Amino acid sequence: MNNTYGRMDAAFAQSLVDIVAAELNKNVNILDDKGVIIASFSRERIGQVHESGAKMLGAGVVKEFYVTKEEECSLKGMRQGYNVPIMFENRCIGVIGITGDQKTAGPYARLAARFVEANVQSNAQQEKLVGALHEKEELRSVFLNKIIMVQEEERKRISRELHDETSQSLTSIIVGLRMLAEQVEDSKDKEKILKIRDLAVTTLEAVHHIAVELRPVLLDDLGLVAAAKKYIENYAKQYEISLHVDFSNLSRERFSPEVEITLYRILQEALTNIVKHAQATEVSVSLNKRQDKLMLMVQDNGVGFDTKMAESTHSRTCLGIYGMGERVALVEGNLTITSVIGQGTKLFVEIPLEEINNLDIVD
Repeated sequence: MNNTYGRMDAAFAQSLVDIVAAELNKNVNILDDKGVIIASFSRERIGQVHESGAKMLGAGVVKEFYVTKEEECSLKGMRQGYNVPIMFENRCIGVIGITGDQKTAGPYARLAARFVEANVQSNAQQEKLVGALHEKEELRSVFLNKIIMVQEEERKRISRELHDETSQSLTSIIVGLRMLAEQVEDSKDKEKILKIRDLAVTTLEAVHHIAVELRPVLLDDLGLVAAAKKYIENYAKQYEISLHVDFSNLSRERFSPEVEITLYRILQEALTNIVKHAQATEVSVSLNKRQDKLMLMVQDNGVGFDTKMAESTHSRTCLGIYGMGERVALVEGNLTITSVIGQGTKLFVEIPLEEINNLDIVD
């Protein structure tokens, strides 16, 4: 059957005709809902109008009918035989006819009609299920996108508050403690105040780190390239890993917010996984644009892992990989992860770009 809901496919109809005709040694025809022959053991009849069938279908009275010997002689292109309507959801979608006398041809015509109806019904149900599945996937993508957007907006809000309010308050405390320490003459009291000041400085650094992890200001203000470079710079300082970075063909170019946050989060997740699991000493990161595609590659020389086994488990790493795949799918991109145990891992992301989403900053 074809994918047209509730209609017969000519190829299927012809295969059924050939089987029935060979079994009965009779001519078999299948008509569409207009009375046109779409399948016949006599190939030359395909495309012709079956006058009796067309008349019955046109009258709107659906019923079985028999072409007699006399009608065969008087009607053009007709042959003696029994014809049975093919029904689908209370409407006639065609007719199947088998040549011969009424007693012999009738049961076979009814059986063949029921077979066609069952096949049409089966395919219609399959099409409904496929359609429902597509709708479910579309809704899932919409909801997932909404969830990610809400999460990112909340991250942005908290990050801004930490940066603008909490950080400023801590800075004021640090300055105040420093001034207080200068006014105190007792050395022990001064030492206590300076220790509190140092604790406030450490807290300020931790708050700044949390704010950047939640949502770097650079990402919103200057874009993906600036934010990614800064993240990699801090990453290299924090961990003893040799980093090779290639951001060729990109300077201050901007992309859609969805693409930028997607690639930034994937870079974040990939580099975090390397620290936690890979035991790598060298990491390569490249971000390039070629024609209408933006590509991110993160590769390490770590211990690697079995990708097939990872897919069947529910470890934190696998959830991270799953999350990356979900994010990439939402921007219609592709994510590929290849890994060999003892030889490292390579993550490659490719995202299509639209002209309208590219924003070039003019100096």
